[in-house]
Amino acid sequence: AITNCNIFSGEKILHNKAIIVNNNKIEAVVDVDKIPSPIQIFDLNRLNIAPGFIDVQVNGGGGCLFNNNPTRECITKIFEAHKRYGTTNFLPTLFTVSIKKMFQGIDAAKSCLINNECGVLGLHLEGPYINKEKTGVHDKRYIKLPSFNEINSLIKYGKGTIKIFTLAPEIVSKEYIKFLAKNGIIVSAGHTNASYEEIKKSFNWGVSMVTHLFNAMSQFEGRSPGVVGATLESSDIWASIIVDGFHTHFASIRIAKKMKGNKLLLITDAMPPVGSKIKEFQLGDLKVICNNDKCTTKEGILAGSALDMATAVRNCVHKVGIPLDEALRMASTYPAKLLGMDHVLGKIKSGYLANMTIFNNHLSVKGVITNGKYESFE
Repeated sequence: AITNCNIFSGEKILHNKAIIVNNNKIEAVVDVDKIPSPIQIFDLNRLNIAPGFIDVQVNGGGGCLFNNNPTRECITKIFEAHKRYGTTNFLPTLFTVSIKKMFQGIDAAKSCLINNECGVLGLHLEGPYINKEKTGVHDKRYIKLPSFNEINSLIKYGKGTIKIFTLAPEIVSKEYIKFLAKNGIIVSAGHTNASYEEIKKSFNWGVSMVTHLFNAMSQFEGRSPGVVGATLESSDIWASIIVDGFHTHFASIRIAKKMKGNKLLLITDAMPPVGSKIKEFQLGDLKVICNNDKCTTKEGILAGSALDMATAVRNCVHKVGIPLDEALRMASTYPAKLLGMDHVLGKIKSGYLANMTIFNNHLSVKGVITNGKYESFE
């Protein structure tokens, strides 16, 4: 029984309640005087507890970059780093690599999924079918147009493992987008220069999400609303957003939140510096330097982030003005819903997996519960 805490359940804020955990599941949330006996008690000493954070775009952490080392060992390092900031589940992310590395990444993520390890819920492939005009730091050598054989082999090999595929819908045909969506993959528009008209059409073909809203996409202008305008207008389209203060102005996030409501979710787009002391790393031929939590190439191009989920939640509350319970939903409840896992994750509720984040009133993470196991970071 987890007691003496404020519970942010994903639905409401609960006081004077206890969470009963049995093995890896939440058995019940009960009044404190209804705790069954005998039972082990964890007194959280008035700390807060929320559903574990779910990050659907993680490139690296703990000094490791999944692109450079698409292995289970790398996933383990990334998970251990991000767990300290409240992330209990995530999608390791490969951004525009060789087809060989894509298959290696599928193997690594699949192995974690089968063994229920490292909080892995699947794999996010970002590229290589993106627009060369919006590459960011993606390796141009591997950017290409899709072929049916390649997409088909990825889908077959990665069945149940590939959860999100980020692509530029103006360079991927309607048939391929429909094919991906039909196979249960969330098709997300990103690194795209699509016009408003092109992106709206793709929403009808199966694009249901936009990757890191405002970044690496056509912007919202008066006579040309672009991907940003179409996304803000479309109430049924999901959007992920990086709330680090570098990728997007806090006022833009405030506007996006008003427009998107519960379809806006937090991601970190994190790189190796998260949870590590390293200040620079190699990205293909590019050297990336992390200074004051900002990751850039020497030309000043943003290269992912040094953001963690706890800081993203903190920024939502203190810099954007989003209420804490809603910021927590953006970090857990909404990502769970996006992934179609809102029946087992993203809430503190009977029957849900016991994956939870424990934090103080300054929103510093003090511990996590993963698969029913309590781990303190004090």
